[in-house]
Amino acid sequence: MEHELPDFRVMIGRNGTVRLIDWGPWLVSGGPLHTMLDARGRAGICVADLTVIRDDDGTARELVVDFRCGDRPVHRAALTQWAAHVGYTRLWMDGEVVELEPAPGGRAETRCTGCRVRFVDAGASFWELVRTRGAFPDACCLCGSDLPQWIPARQTTATSRDPDPIRDQGRTPCT
Repeated sequence: MEHELPDFRVMIGRNGTVRLIDWGPWLVSGGPLHTMLDARGRAGICVADLTVIRDDDGTARELVVDFRCGDRPVHRAALTQWAAHVGYTRLWMDGEVVELEPAPGGRAETRCTGCRVRFVDAGASFWELVRTRGAFPDACCLCGSDLPQWIPARQTTATSRDPDPIRDQGRTPCT
């Protein structure tokens, strides 16, 4: 029986920030490098592999989570919230199946960790990309650095926004 490879690797920080990349065979999953995962778990970091289950139209519907380290309630809560925002209907985790109330759509935002540009989008084509891919864009189109997974604007705190936010703008040019 052939083993299906995951779609993504996710890292959830102690503060609940979700970072995600496309899964690749170079990512640590076992062998002697497994000690690196153990060390991250002890440091309060969660690392998990994610496999997307799609419907007949190719839309991401359910998500299977394989925790590699750091499986803690705070990390499960952050992953559950992120999955509902992306639009998943069910989350399969070790020992738990979570039925979600999907809430995709509306304005979402993130900030590049490299050039610090802020991305905001609420367009239909953006959400179609998110639902088809099963995740938000994860790289900056300006500098190529990684992007934390996007947060719905309604969940963004005043301290995490720009001091002078662009008002009445539904999307940024790169997304």
